[in-house]
Amino acid sequence: MNHLSVNFIIEKFTISVKSVLSMIQYVNNKSVFLIILIKTEMRISMNNKQFCLLHQFLNKAVSLLIVFIIVITLSGCSLPWNQKQISETTISATEDNADFTEYVNNLFADLLSADMVSLHAYVEHPRDFGINDYEITLGRYDLDNPDDTSDYTDIISTLKSFDRSTLSAKQQITLDELLMYIENELEYSDLYMFNTQLQTTTGIHVQLPLLFAEYTFAEKKDIDEYIELLCDVDGYFENMAAFEKLRADNGYFMEDTLADEVIESCKSFLETAGLEDGAMISTFNEKLASVDGLSSQDIADYKAKNVSAVNEHVIPGYQSLVNALTSLKGSNRYSGGLCNYPDGSRYFEYILSSTLGWSKSVDEYDKLVDSYLKKYMLKMQSLALKDSSILDKFDTFSFNMTDPVGILTDLKKRITDDFPEIPDVNYNIKYVSKALEDYTSPAMYFIPQLDNLDINSIYINSSGTSASELYPTLAHEGYPGHMYQTQYFAATNPDWIRYILAPGGYVEGWASYVEVLSYNYAQTGNDALNKMYAANYATVLCLYAKGDIGVNYYGWSEDDVYRFISQYGFDDKSVAHEMYYAFVSDPGNYCKYVLGMLGFEQLKTKAQSELSDKFNLKNFHQYVLDMGPVQFDILFNNLDAWIKKKNNIKNGMLP
Repeated sequence: MNHLSVNFIIEKFTISVKSVLSMIQYVNNKSVFLIILIKTEMRISMNNKQFCLLHQFLNKAVSLLIVFIIVITLSGCSLPWNQKQISETTISATEDNADFTEYVNNLFADLLSADMVSLHAYVEHPRDFGINDYEITLGRYDLDNPDDTSDYTDIISTLKSFDRSTLSAKQQITLDELLMYIENELEYSDLYMFNTQLQTTTGIHVQLPLLFAEYTFAEKKDIDEYIELLCDVDGYFENMAAFEKLRADNGYFMEDTLADEVIESCKSFLETAGLEDGAMISTFNEKLASVDGLSSQDIADYKAKNVSAVNEHVIPGYQSLVNALTSLKGSNRYSGGLCNYPDGSRYFEYILSSTLGWSKSVDEYDKLVDSYLKKYMLKMQSLALKDSSILDKFDTFSFNMTDPVGILTDLKKRITDDFPEIPDVNYNIKYVSKALEDYTSPAMYFIPQLDNLDINSIYINSSGTSASELYPTLAHEGYPGHMYQTQYFAATNPDWIRYILAPGGYVEGWASYVEVLSYNYAQTGNDALNKMYAANYATVLCLYAKGDIGVNYYGWSEDDVYRFISQYGFDDKSVAHEMYYAFVSDPGNYCKYVLGMLGFEQLKTKAQSELSDKFNLKNFHQYVLDMGPVQFDILFNNLDAWIKKKNNIKNGMLP
């Protein structure tokens, strides 16, 4: 296959808001004022975990770190597919179709073979997955044929050649997910000029040191391949700079304000990269100690090779990227949100559709956010009217538990009534190095290798997340968020390719959905205050999604963002400035968290409405988890059958 690229990232956004939320809500023709203090650091728990699987089969990008690249997902008005094309999953074959399994496993192998970081991140023993031939590379953009779509058409043709009735239920879901994904990519494949890996907060320049830090050493071969990968960093960034030059020649290079942020984060990394206590050196030395069979001489030699690779390839690579970006400043012809670029509105539609896979127009998404904004604010109003003292307590709210392991243990215990049980999970709590604290998200989860599920890492950024705020953050990353969902999904024995297809709207939407729920589990001694804070947090999430859509689809300026947030009490232009450039830098990023969360709320509402007193939250969550990460059209399309089955069971009928 030609090089397809899949995107994942590690993200967990922190937005600093130094203001007070003053919400004005009109109910029954009465103006009710809620004044709610928002913490100095307003955490939109946006968590792109490393393998938060953000994807983009864009073969133009020859896989620039399948495990990284930025996923862009979409909601379109003119989708290449629609709900009517998605079949309800029906059990026709009782066993898996061997030919289909072979095909999707080969596709999985081809995708992972495109870059070594992705390959190693997903599997410890490639040969067990039929991967015997791979290059030790970080990947490259295909600059000669950026618009080649032959891979897409070939895959679509092959997938459609399979008789659906011969596939098991599990395989039918894989087929639907693949077809939706690739047909969407094909439809928007001409928009490759928008693709960049250099977002200010989630860009590869920020994530690469963390990806290297999590690169596991099980044997000497892993160490040798790691050193070789380090030696590819300068070539990797050189290729990336060449693609950014192509974008610049066409006027698509980032605005100078954003370029300066990327440059400064690169420079910050360079300040410590070659130091003995820097992340690139110290982490490597620590991991060597865990490898069996290394002599003292082996260890000394490897340490020397690592230092040499960092100094001769990693540091020059970052410096060359700084130089290239500096030279390209001032070349952009367009500015502001995506809609100000040629085909930019269409690209924003693509972003939403690829992430969410939900047949809604951007206008419909915007109205959906409005409806939930009203819902959450009314919830806050209701709580405040019942107990006015809650407002006085809001600004001093904090979670009682501050120990990460204790929090995860507590969450695991308290979610049992609402979520299906999973076996015990081994995990490690780690902390972001000081050199990276200013440029990485507050927390992140790294998924384990498919053949080594016991290695789960949750990183905490001490400067980005205070101890008193860890409870919902770890709900997002751990139980019942990313780690829990990942482990549950693995236990369903899915087709391997679904691990790298997982839509960001499902993955991050689920984590955001359960993060809001987690306020119900916190033992703070004030359930009403917990509910108030949860509603407030959900409101803030919606405000950011509204701004993301406003800037990138409706053309809001920075002043428009300020006028919008001013309606909610954010009377601080620096906040508007920060928000505006967050939306410009990473279009659609907030949408996948928020719209994904609202997608699960919509699914739950539909199930509650149709099942009435037969509805059970735990059963609903099991349905979502059993389906695994898929597009929302697939989730909604299969929900009717699930509801019917539950109704039949309750009525004493056979399912």
